Amino acid sequence: MANMALVGLCGSFKRHMERQEGRQLAQLLDLVRDRLPLREIGRCDHLQDLARKHGGESHEVLSLYLASLQAHVRSETMRHLELVCTCLKTWVQRYVEAEGSGLWMTPWMLQLTALARRTATQMDQAKRSERAERPDQENDAYLKKLVALYRDFLKVLNKERTKRAGHVWICSELLRAYFKLGQVSQCSFLLSTVTQSMQKDGFSPTDLPKAICVTFYFFWGKYLVFDHNLQGADEKLTWAFNNCPEKALANRRRILLYLVPCKLRLGVLPTQELLHKYDLDIFVDVVRAIKEGNVQLFNQKMQELAADLIKMGTYLLMMRLKFMVLRNLTKGIFLDVRGRLAAPSVQLDFTPFEHVFGWQDGCDADETAASLATLIYSGAMKGYLSHDRRKVVFAKDTPFPPPSKWRV
Repeated sequence: MANMALVGLCGSFKRHMERQEGRQLAQLLDLVRDRLPLREIGRCDHLQDLARKHGGESHEVLSLYLASLQAHVRSETMRHLELVCTCLKTWVQRYVEAEGSGLWMTPWMLQLTALARRTATQMDQAKRSERAERPDQENDAYLKKLVALYRDFLKVLNKERTKRAGHVWICSELLRAYFKLGQVSQCSFLLSTVTQSMQKDGFSPTDLPKAICVTFYFFWGKYLVFDHNLQGADEKLTWAFNNCPEKALANRRRILLYLVPCKLRLGVLPTQELLHKYDLDIFVDVVRAIKEGNVQLFNQKMQELAADLIKMGTYLLMMRLKFMVLRNLTKGIFLDVRGRLAAPSVQLDFTPFEHVFGWQDGCDADETAASLATLIYSGAMKGYLSHDRRKVVFAKDTPFPPPSKWRV
């Protein structure tokens, strides 16, 4: 009876391979779905023979995968990772040799890379817990081994113009690893290679399966956030969010953690419904501070969120939002003071600004003048300061340009 389940698994594998049913193949072999006969796999002593007899022409890759599952069941973690990587290497080689685009083979490729990543991460985490006893151990050693493997894949796939789906996916896995390893500088060369391929071959990642392009655009947009290219980041992350399945709430939230700060800096405030739907309450008070020009609230929330934002890599971008808070505070003072004048004027006394900036941000007179000068220099405010007459002179036409026009 034990072998019957394995025979059926091998037969299904053979059928999906012959019919090139990539999605069904990935579902059949998905370890996460908990439908594999793991107990039988763990007990079987002749997996290779079963795969050879019932798995068809591709029995080699099936044999490797079943052996990796057996190692997983038996808690042989190192062997499990090695066999998964060997299986992935074999599958990528078959993908490269396949006729045409081989697109049907990509679902299982995605699944194998995810399995390898999870296993490597678990092993690195286990090593970190042992580091107190062995401080000489290398950090993230297993993930670095995956990076070396993926770089080899990339060299081969970069030459295969018909295999762009696999090429872009391996790029995504490398980008993911570089962020995890804190090697963000490595992303630039990788993305330049993809961009050159796009220009040379005239292909667009948006033509690829959405599962691949959404992931790629997320990491590309994330890198552009680190690179302070907000317009590019907004474009990539917006596409990724709009094309990510509605039911994939966790993935959509990951995208929004970078997209929302970009939108805020570009002057687009998210709705409260969006923030609550995706459990993004960390932005609620920041958005309120921007709307109200409430510097005290902004400073308080940034102090509370600093550790999380630094970890995500968005701290510097979020700190730049203080320009928006100060700009809206200045605009509020401008409208209030000007509204109380008998004759509307663009020349206003320093005193109200000094008073409010001192209350909101603890600024003295010189610091208030410096803040206003910075807003003018950055393009958040149009005008100039007349120190001799102690006046703030605002431009008659659009004294407060939209954030998209600013220089910072």
